[in-house]
Amino acid sequence: MVSGRILVSAGVLLSALAACAATVDVTACVPGLAIPVPPVPSCRIYAVSRTCGLGGPYGPVVDPSPVLKERCCQELATVPPRCRCVALGFMMDSEYGGLQDFRGCTREMQRTFARRLARAAECNLPTIDGGMCRELASPRQGIELVSTN
Repeated sequence: MVSGRILVSAGVLLSALAACAATVDVTACVPGLAIPVPPVPSCRIYAVSRTCGLGGPYGPVVDPSPVLKERCCQELATVPPRCRCVALGFMMDSEYGGLQDFRGCTREMQRTFARRLARAAECNLPTIDGGMCRELASPRQGIELVSTN
């Protein structure tokens, strides 16, 4: 009798777990799943450094440090290729520490540079659109793209 109840309980538990697993896409391009939290923070520092001539954390610098680039590329390499452009979008426009305007250096200038981070001249990492992030989804766009698949 007891073993029958255990089997029924185990079956119910397995059914519930299967239903939950079917509703969560662990490969989704969102922070906490395929994208780390916070998303590629060294890339934000590197983008500001390269675009605005500021060092990390945003002190004056003449040339961006190769260490900043290396850290950025290492962080971006841990993100699956299909999610790299979305991760850069989250890095720039999310509550995890988005880009900010500096005198003579707008967010749009930084965004333009960030689109090129995966290209051969920077990190040389593949993306779904050939290495150039033509469209960097904002956090809301990225989540909408994931939820419609």
